[in-house]
Amino acid sequence: MGAIDPQLRFLEIGEFSLIKRCLPEQTEFIFTGANLRRLPGVAFQSFSPGRAIELLRGLRGRAWDLVFCFPPALPLWDCRRGVAGLPSTLARLTFQFRRLGTYVAKYSRIPLVVLDYNDMASVSIPGLPLLDRSVAYFKRELPLDPAKALFNVVPRFRTHRRVMSSAFFERNRTKFRPISAGVSEETAQIAKQLRPEKTVDVFFAGSRLNSEIRRRGFDELGELAKRGYTIDISGGGLSQSEYLERCARSWLTWSPEGLGWECLRHYEASVCGSVPLLSTPGIQRYQPLQEGVHALVYSDQPGGLLRAVETALAQKPALELMAGRARQHVLAHHTQARICEHIVAASLDAAKRPLAA
Repeated sequence: MGAIDPQLRFLEIGEFSLIKRCLPEQTEFIFTGANLRRLPGVAFQSFSPGRAIELLRGLRGRAWDLVFCFPPALPLWDCRRGVAGLPSTLARLTFQFRRLGTYVAKYSRIPLVVLDYNDMASVSIPGLPLLDRSVAYFKRELPLDPAKALFNVVPRFRTHRRVMSSAFFERNRTKFRPISAGVSEETAQIAKQLRPEKTVDVFFAGSRLNSEIRRRGFDELGELAKRGYTIDISGGGLSQSEYLERCARSWLTWSPEGLGWECLRHYEASVCGSVPLLSTPGIQRYQPLQEGVHALVYSDQPGGLLRAVETALAQKPALELMAGRARQHVLAHHTQARICEHIVAASLDAAKRPLAA
């Protein structure tokens, strides 16, 4: 993280944290969510009425150099996410109030950067004013055509042509930037120590029911098992250590599109020394795992997964080289620390603020 001036100060607002995790001494983090399990070891302050006043003063007074925020996936009035699992009416009302914290960011005089890790390829309704106020909008599931991120989000964008011809898109279209799901530093450190014997041909952990691509792929994995290949499938519930070990002892880790294409599994498999087996991407990607260099990409046509696995496993020395390149690539570009460094550097550039030497 030496490229970032240690004198710079950052504010992070949302239900997740990235900047605070990686730059704890330089970052103040305001939590606006309900699930504290997403924040192990991260110091935070919850959004509250008193904190709102302090925030507005700090934003108006330029107390920070950059403000980072995570846009809610749903509008404020939509209570489907987070509220149902809370134990009391007071807890639910408190959570609903916390969600207001993200909206405070748009009143800043400080350069605002949006970190959109939502599963959907579209910008959420709460994300629209934040996009308009931002200097950069990093999106995990960024369509190849950024205009599609706005398609039908609100009535005025009901057609692609309306999006393309709108003043809103024209002034915001260059702000979009792809970003990867990445892998935590802790996971990377654990995975780097794993060197088990390869005893499994293909490993997959997850549900078959959250995409048709996965449903079709399961049928082909079944056919591979009938042909004598060793297929290891877990429906979930694995500890982190068990999950990483099962990746590490597999030649290939299947990582198909679910609700979104970009996935933690791409990078977890790579740092474990297993070659990620990816369905065809349909999004912009940051520092992508390149087909045939770091990963395998199979055709979504019937039989595509089966053929890709059989071809790859017939060339295991090539798979070993590919796995090594994948590990090096992820450690260089896709750990949380490296992603944070990239985001801060790109944001400072977008805000026309110089980087330290």
